[in-house]
Amino acid sequence: MLLNTRYMIQQTSRHFTPREQTHLARYGVDPLLQTYASAPVEYISGKAEFCDFIINVNENVLIPRIETEKLVALAATEIKKQLASDQISLQILEVGTGSGAITVALAKQFKDSWKKLQFVATDISKNALRVAERNAVELLGKYAPISFIKSDLLENTQAEQFDIVVANLPYIPSERIAKLDESVKAHEPVLALDGGFDGFAVIARLLDTITPVLHPKTRVFLELDHTHSLKNFVPYQKRGWQVTLSTDQAGYIRFAQLTSPV
Repeated sequence: MLLNTRYMIQQTSRHFTPREQTHLARYGVDPLLQTYASAPVEYISGKAEFCDFIINVNENVLIPRIETEKLVALAATEIKKQLASDQISLQILEVGTGSGAITVALAKQFKDSWKKLQFVATDISKNALRVAERNAVELLGKYAPISFIKSDLLENTQAEQFDIVVANLPYIPSERIAKLDESVKAHEPVLALDGGFDGFAVIARLLDTITPVLHPKTRVFLELDHTHSLKNFVPYQKRGWQVTLSTDQAGYIRFAQLTSPV
């Protein structure tokens, strides 16, 4: 197995937790033979587990968290609902795809309905898109209905309109970045973490520019920081958006479901 040699530092000792040891052993890395700095084991092995599959990851993409599996489930419920309503076709957009985990998970779940589905996944990082495209090909084959587009949020999607939008954008307040665990702040891309002063800046920029690419009553699914609340969405409610918040497995506010105005 080819390891990410960037993280092989023989003079640095490290104690791996039982979970980390299990992960490394599962992907052919012997923690007794190798020592590493503070890098997450997913970057060392190049593999991460998400939903019911294994994806490729490296330092250009955020390691998908288990919380995000609920974001996939929320979007999947809406896709299923719209497919059951005899919708002829669905255009589904993911903004900030990173490793492609969310789009791949949704496309994998609805493989029997590919003739009715078209996914568009965007990211500002060309290197992240390379990872996403590799994951899509390896897990779904060459003919999955996914288009990957390099774009700063919606910049290069203005010619299309979408029925469902999902996004796990940077949402950590800037001042908290320095307080994150070393494995996160020293290795995961800051571009995928830093959400500005209150963690809502990138999300707000998306919502401020999203209307032109939506059909009426489009559903938008977002992952949030636990400090976010309905107060953050008041400007959008005043514009006619319907907003519902929901919690993660730990009971923290983590997701928003928005319905665009008529």
